[in-house]
Amino acid sequence: MTCIQPGRIYALINVKSGTCLDLSGDDNRSTIGYPFHNSPNQGWMFERQGNGNFWIKSASGLYLRVEGGVGNGAKVEVGLMQYDWKIQDDSSVHQGIRVSPPGKWENLDLHYGNSTPGTRVHLWCGSASNQLWRLQEIDK
Repeated sequence: MTCIQPGRIYALINVKSGTCLDLSGDDNRSTIGYPFHNSPNQGWMFERQGNGNFWIKSASGLYLRVEGGVGNGAKVEVGLMQYDWKIQDDSSVHQGIRVSPPGKWENLDLHYGNSTPGTRVHLWCGSASNQLWRLQEIDK
C-alpha cells in the first residue's frame, strides 16, 4: 500500500485533472478540485486506525466526511466528527489510490475529472481515472 507516514501533510492530486482536493474558501466546509498552490486548505493528514482505515483531517483540524448517506453524488465535506476511509492502491496508475467509505463501492470523485477550479468533489461508484488520486507530501 502507498506509504502514508503519520504526522505528515499530503495533497491529494487527482490523476485525471491534475487538480488538488481543496477545502473551499467559499464556505470552509465543502471540497472542490483546485490547482495545487501548497496552502493549508490543500493539506490533509492521515490518521491510521486500528481497523486499517484512516481518518483524514484537514489542516484546519476538521475531518473529511460524507454528509448524509453514502451513494452516488453524496457530498464530501469536512466536519467535527471523525469518519473512516479505506485507502486502496490502484495498480492501473503508478502510485494511484482510491479513497472510499469502508465496505462501499463509491469512491472520492472529482466530478467528471473536470480541471476547472471549483469543480465539486463527491462520491461516485465506478473505476474511472477521476476517482484516482496521488499523494504528494507538502510543506507545513
